[in-house]
Order: sequence, then structure tokens, then C-alpha cells
Amino acid sequence: MRKKMMAMAAVTAMMVSAGTGSVAMAAQENDDPSKWPVVKMEVVSSTGEEAKEQMIEDALNEYLVSIDAGVQADLVPLAFGDRATQLTLLLTDSENGIDLFCWRFYSSVTDMVNNDQVIALDDYRDQYPELWELFPESVYKTCQVNGKQYSMPAADSFGNFQVYTMRKDIAEEIGVMDLVDKKITEEQFEDILAKAEAAHPELCWLTDPTVTSYQGIDNLGFSDWIGVLLNQGIDQDTIVNYYETDEFRAYCEKCKMWADNGYYIDDPLNNTGMMAGYVQDGIAGGGMFEAYSVDYAAALMSAQIKNYEMVIFQLNDFVGTNSTVYNGWNISSTCQNPDAAMKLLDLLYTDEKVARFLALGIEGETYELDENGCAWYPEGVDSSNVGWNLDCPWFYPNECLGAPFNTTLKTYFTDMTACWTNPENKYSKAMGFVFDPANVYDQYAACSATVAEYRDALLYGQVDVDSAMEKFNEELKENGIDEIIEEMQKQYDEFLGK
Repeated sequence: MRKKMMAMAAVTAMMVSAGTGSVAMAAQENDDPSKWPVVKMEVVSSTGEEAKEQMIEDALNEYLVSIDAGVQADLVPLAFGDRATQLTLLLTDSENGIDLFCWRFYSSVTDMVNNDQVIALDDYRDQYPELWELFPESVYKTCQVNGKQYSMPAADSFGNFQVYTMRKDIAEEIGVMDLVDKKITEEQFEDILAKAEAAHPELCWLTDPTVTSYQGIDNLGFSDWIGVLLNQGIDQDTIVNYYETDEFRAYCEKCKMWADNGYYIDDPLNNTGMMAGYVQDGIAGGGMFEAYSVDYAAALMSAQIKNYEMVIFQLNDFVGTNSTVYNGWNISSTCQNPDAAMKLLDLLYTDEKVARFLALGIEGETYELDENGCAWYPEGVDSSNVGWNLDCPWFYPNECLGAPFNTTLKTYFTDMTACWTNPENKYSKAMGFVFDPANVYDQYAACSATVAEYRDALLYGQVDVDSAMEKFNEELKENGIDEIIEEMQKQYDEFLGK
């Protein structure tokens, strides 16, 4: 690390004396890789320490030298459980902070811009045109504020549908295998739940009812659903207060029925673990999640749940919304060499070897490839001793350059990239719309607190729907939700060109 910091200081001094310049200029003036700028980027970690971090960092940097990249990388594992706190501190450290980071599970593009944590990337568009041509145009807009690109969306399907997964042995027992891998009706779904509960009342069947796809809304990227588009945003021009709609009431009544029927885990408001964990522990027999294909959903369950074989039922159609753009990568406002950071960011999106170092580590050391191009732990290696996190390829800029890990689905990523150009896929009319709540900040903060107080209790069926909804909506009105909806509609109309 001391050598890296000396190299950074040398390059910074060179750039101060010569004025701002690109990484390419710096490389031309200094062909010594030890004096190239060093970019600090976060890597995903469960503990904050990865035993083979230095080995992988060295291998990555050797490759960067071999392609004359003009930039070196300093990988910084951040413990996932404490990541938000660590990132906030790093983003305020102008001397030893972070240069490249992602906003997933941390913040939103709008909040980062308002907090002056990131820089705009538009000036690099001519230098790295390929970076702006990877995904559909509307996807890039989801990471813009006031027309400026502050974040690059991370590769994903950018759309999905709701699925329900169930243990195969139970699906066979209750006689619903003929519906597996098919799109089923709401009545068929309810029949499956009822039969499963009758056969195994000791298990729960729904672990998270806060699923926007199944509810049929585009929440415009905001988890508190203050202002949404119905019909998942397809051909929708009007933003509504979801909490006063007939649709929300009907869903709450369904959730209350699910609770009364025993489908939820006991004490659901205090048991907020992951569905896959509950299935493995023998607490749940199934649950809902979102996927871009049935094959992907099955592969995901196979990777996450080892002691049961799972089957998949599709509940609705593929739709892309703002909330299906799950991640984006950014250059911090404290970055001392944004040109170098942008160079590394471009390579993370476009260079297969660079992308695989981050997502998989070193071939032969942390993973091996089979004859189908799928990645697996080497013999004698597992998650406890691999020394690198291979379970979160979605965390990085372009997981599609990697190899499918711990699955036999060789089309895992090619199916994902096919979503970007499939003419049958539908997208919300608001795809790319980014609401800036600055003009109604106080109202938004107050309404968010109200949502936190009432919504989950309603969705987990823990309260009387009529009385709770009445109080819920009264407080939302008092706290200014109508002003928020008005401001959202104004900005949305401008986005639509009205």
C-alpha cells in the first residue's frame, strides 16, 4: 500500500505541474507502471477481509500492465454489514477515500448528487463511446439527474417478472407439477398456497409481500412507494398516491387473508431474513422473488438452496421499470484522479479479464471452468476457504463478462444480455425518469416516516385493513403527500415533454 500511495503522490504532483490531463497523457509521459495512478475501488466482502485480495489485486495489476492500461487498481473490501457507514466515511475523506464505488444497498443517484458524493461523467462520453452503447438508452437515463450522467448502470436484465418458488417434493405431493415452469393465473397461485398449507401447516409460504412487480406498480425507484404508476408504468401518464388507491386496498386485503391463512412466518415484522435461508432451515416451503427468465430463477434457487430441489411458477409478464435497474457505478467527488478512475471503470465494463478478476478471482486458484464455460470452486475449495467472494457478480459493473458460477446454466448471462434487445419486452413509460424531491424535502421525509410506521404492518396482515388504512392516509395527507404527488407529476410531465 505504501508503494501505491507513493505512486499516487508522484502522479498527482506530475499532473499538478502539467495541468489536468488524461491517463493516456500520463502514460505517455511516464512509461513506468509503478508511477501510474492508483485507483481505489470497493469490492464486495462479507467480513471486510478477503484472504486472497492481495493475490488477486497483483494479478489484476499485472494484466493492466500487459495491456498498457496506464492505471493500477487498489481493491478495498468493505464488510457488507457495515458498508454504508464505511462508504460514508470514505466519501468524505479527501486524502485516503474511495475512487470507484456502487450505490446498490447504499444510496440513490439523486441522493448522492444532492450530497455532492459523485461527479458527472458526461465529459468522458467522446473518449469512451462504447460505454454509452452497451445498454438501452432508457437504462442510462435511470442514472441521470437533470440530464447529466452521474452513474453508469451495472449490467443486468433491466426488467423481470414475479415468480414463486416451492420445494419440488411438496409440489409433487400436492399435485401441481403440471404447472411448473409455466405462467399461472392468480387463482392457480392461490390454490397452490392453500394446498401447500393444508399439507404442511408447520411451514410458511410467503416471506416478503413487499414485491412491486406482483402488485403491478412502477415505484419509480423509491422503496417507500410515495407516488407510483399503475400497470407497472406501461402507457401511464399519471402518477398516483398508491396508498389511497383501490389497488393498494385490494392488495392489503389479500395480504391479510394470507396472514389469516397462516402463510407468513411467525412474527413477520421481526423476522426479515432471506427466503432462501428460511427454506434451507426448514422454516419456509417457498416464496416470491423476481427473475428475468424461468431458467435463471431455477438456477438461482439451485445456487442458494442446497438441501432441497426447487421448482418455479411464473406469476406475471416481463416489464422493465426504474426499480429493475438495481445498481450503478460512480466516481467519487473526492477522487484525486477522475481520469484514471474513468479508465479503470471503462475496463471493468468492456474487458472480460478485468471483469473476471473482480467477480471470480484467479482461474485455477479461486475457480475453475468446466467444458460449458461455467465456473466452479476448485477441488477442495469452498466458500469457507476460497479467500474471495464469488457469490455476488451482480455487485460489479458488468457481470455478463464473467462466467456463470455454481450453476449448469451456461446461458445465464447470454439470456440476460438478450433482454436488452428483445422486442417483446415491455418497459414502463417512466423508464429513465428520476424524481428529485428537493422541492418537497420536508414533506417527503415526513411521509417516509409515516410509511415506515404503517405499510409493513398492513402488508404482513398484522392490523385491521380498514382502520389502519384510514389512519395511514390521514397522516400522509397531513404530512403533505398531495404536494409530493403534484411535484412528481410536474417533473414527470417535463420528462415526457409535456
